[in-house]
Formats: sequence, structure tokens, C-alpha cells
Amino acid sequence: MSEIKNLDVSPKRSKIQANFWEVYGIPIAFTVLFLIFSLSNKNFLTFDNIMNILRATSIIAIVAIGTTILMISGNIDISMASTMAVSGVVTVGMIVHYNINPVVAIICGIIAGGIAGFLNSLLVIYIKIPAFIATLATLSIFRGACFIYTKGYSIYGDQITDAYKFIGRGYVLKIPMPVIIMIVLYIIFIIIFKYTKIGLYTYAIGSNERVSLLSGVNANKIKMLLFVMGGIMSAIGGIIMTARLGSVQGSLADGTEFGIITAAVLGGVSLSGGKGVIGRTLLGALLIGILNNYMILMNISTFYQMVTSGIVLLFALGLDRLKSKQVL
Repeated sequence: MSEIKNLDVSPKRSKIQANFWEVYGIPIAFTVLFLIFSLSNKNFLTFDNIMNILRATSIIAIVAIGTTILMISGNIDISMASTMAVSGVVTVGMIVHYNINPVVAIICGIIAGGIAGFLNSLLVIYIKIPAFIATLATLSIFRGACFIYTKGYSIYGDQITDAYKFIGRGYVLKIPMPVIIMIVLYIIFIIIFKYTKIGLYTYAIGSNERVSLLSGVNANKIKMLLFVMGGIMSAIGGIIMTARLGSVQGSLADGTEFGIITAAVLGGVSLSGGKGVIGRTLLGALLIGILNNYMILMNISTFYQMVTSGIVLLFALGLDRLKSKQVL
């Protein structure tokens, strides 16, 4: 009898532990590291440095929204950095080469990101190519298209006004504009995925797409919408990056997909779908941000920063697998 009791209790205990780390793991890790860094370096906990961390993190955090909602649905888009470049090239190219009004150019750049996401959704939903493979292909296609248009050179000019650069460089009440955009977008998406049917259907599809179909959910329509949303988030990130640089090149945002995926996974999004909270993705991005910032303050080589980023991603992936096994 005692053996039977032990068999009954152990899975419950494992599930409680898994739920505890899923809910409190990232907040605890973030708080502990923040306190350690604040106490060990006097320059860390200053207003200017905190704003630097938020501004440096904002673009990755914004694009990670799109990655998060796709991963919750059981999909992934690894072409987001190339989509950032496409939107940036479209926007700045229209401003510099065709003298288009910046507002119109920005709208066109966002539409370009949405189209990129739409094309990815067609490959995944209708041609039935796995999302990872499909977006790996479009990653190369989108990036190549950017290099073809720019011919390997940067696009810049006086047509890029201070008003446009304000998006990436400006401040409102001493808060960087990219940070304000990031906060607004997170509030919008947290509300959408907590209080609307889009969020409910996304979690349902990620948990069990077959069951969601039997429940009357149009899974293809929702997944297409999510890919488009992901493309738009990438577009916004790309436009902010060009506004900060004051130019664009075909290699824009190259390699940032690593940090974007790390932020989402570190925030607790399950690789198998059906789990994840958008707000925790922001914490995941900020955790990476404070790590990188602290290493810069301590004059640690960027090579070690790359190693640390890889270790953080492996830790997040390992934690996700352990949680999955505990729940099972």
C-alpha cells in the first residue's frame, strides 16, 4: 500500500514543481541577477543605464512578441530577422530613392512585413512544409532580395528626416521612444491574448490542433493571422532599427533571430506549443539585456557575451524539456 501511495504522490509533486518554475522561475532569476548586478557595480543601477538596457532590449522584445504567439500555436518563424531587413529596406528605400512621405513609407514597410508573414503561412498551411524548414528557406530568400536591391551598399540620405530618426533615437519625458513603443505593443498583445477569442484559439491550436478543429476553430485562419502578426512585429522592429541607424543595408538585423528566440524560450514559451505568456517574454528579453549590459560594464569581451547567450539558450531549452517530462 505504501508503494502505491508513493507512486500517486510523486507525479503530483513533480507537476507542482514544474508549475512553480513555469510561473515564478523567470521572475526569480531576473530579480536575483538584478540585485547581484546592482550591488556589484555602482554604475548598473542608474537611471541612464536602465534606460540603455531598455532601449537595447526593445527591438528584440518587440519582435519576440511575434515569435511568442507563433510558438504558442505550435509554429515558429526563424525568418524574422530577414523580415526586419525587408521592411527596413522597403521603408528607407521609398524615402530615399522615391522621395515618399515617411509616414506612407512606414505603412508600406509594415505591410511588407505582413506580406512576408502571409507568404510563410501559405508555405506552412497549404503546402504543408514544416514551419522551421519553410521559414529557413524564406530567411535566405528575403535576405537575398534585400542584398539584390541594395547591391550590398547602405541606403542613406538627407531625405531621412529627424522626425523619422526620432522613432529610434528620440525621447519622451526622458524615456526612449523605442521603449514606449515596446510597452504599448506589449499592453495591446497581453490584452488580446488574455481577453479575446484569438488568444483562446491560439492556445487551443497549440495544445491540440485536432481537438480545436473538432470544437469548430478555424485553425488555418488563426495560424495565418498569427504569421501575419509576427511579420508585422518584425517590420516594426526593423523600422525602429533603421530609424536608430539613420540608414539601412541588406545585412540589417542579421543574427538577431538568436536573441529573439532565446527571449521567447527563456520567457517560458513551450517548444511543443500550447504554453506561454507574452508578458514573460518581455522578462526573458530583459534578462538577456541585463546580462549583456553587465558584461559591457565589466569590460568583458563580446566573444564571451556570445558564449553566455548560447549557454542561456541551452539552459532555457533544457528547462523546457525537464518541465515537459515532469508534467508527463
